[in-house]
Amino acid sequence: FRLLRVFKLAKSWPTLNLLISIMGRTMGALGNLTFVLCIIIFIFAVMGMQLFG
Repeated sequence: FRLLRVFKLAKSWPTLNLLISIMGRTMGALGNLTFVLCIIIFIFAVMGMQLFG
């Protein structure tokens, strides 16, 4: 796959390696944030259905 060549290039390019590692570490926090946002949207949807539905 051509997409996987980026990881091969990252071995020889330290700045790209750093960028990929930082993006990998932020995926966990981004997942938690997405989960909390989905819960908030769900709560507002239920409240809207109860008030206006």
